[in-house]
Amino acid sequence: MLDSMPGSINKFSARSIRDQEKGQTLVEFALVAMIFLVVLFGIIEFSRALWTYNTIVQATRAGARFAVVEAPSASNVEVQRFVAYHNSTGSGTPVLPGLSTSNVSVNYWKINPSTGAYEAPTPNKYAADVIQVGITGYTFNFIVPIFGTSLTLPAFTTTLQLEGLGAS
Repeated sequence: MLDSMPGSINKFSARSIRDQEKGQTLVEFALVAMIFLVVLFGIIEFSRALWTYNTIVQATRAGARFAVVEAPSASNVEVQRFVAYHNSTGSGTPVLPGLSTSNVSVNYWKINPSTGAYEAPTPNKYAADVIQVGITGYTFNFIVPIFGTSLTLPAFTTTLQLEGLGAS
């Protein structure tokens, strides 16, 4: 009863409630901003990972096509360079940061006519029916380490049937 009398000091004045709400607003903003930033950077990292996936798939496709239409060389180095650098000389920057020719594998396979299964890899393009170009051991590095610092991607392969090699 005494608190409601004129001239008395009220502990719960409108001013003290507003001051408490300012602190509450700051805490709520900090929580919502933290969740928003985690989601935002998660979307950015997922987008980068998807772009990396598409780039690796396209690089194996381009390398397999290059191996099919180009004249065979003594080794697969030109195909490996084409996959990693998009040119057979191996000059310039790689298609992805950290991608090198050591990540690229090139195999020529003979198909068994009775079973339709691949036989052991053949040493050259002339004895093969299909070519298989793959990228293995590529490590994707996150910019923002929300989900860890890096992720080793699975193997990517593209298999194409060889075209006639000078057959008339």
